[in-house]
Amino acid sequence: MNILTVDFEEPVVLTINNQTIKLTAFKTQEHGHIKFGVDAPRAVKVHREEVYLAIKKQEEERSLA
Repeated sequence: MNILTVDFEEPVVLTINNQTIKLTAFKTQEHGHIKFGVDAPRAVKVHREEVYLAIKKQEEERSLA
């Protein structure tokens, strides 16, 4: 795992399969919390990890049925 340090509101640009995705961290009013903004093409599906894992589990269950 790579760990990057960037300033708030400074985008990190990723290119995956010729798709450009920008991730931006924002401060919130709640102490110790941040939010992420994701700027990606509509064709790119973006999910939190727990949502992604639930989708994968459903797909595996369907393939076994």
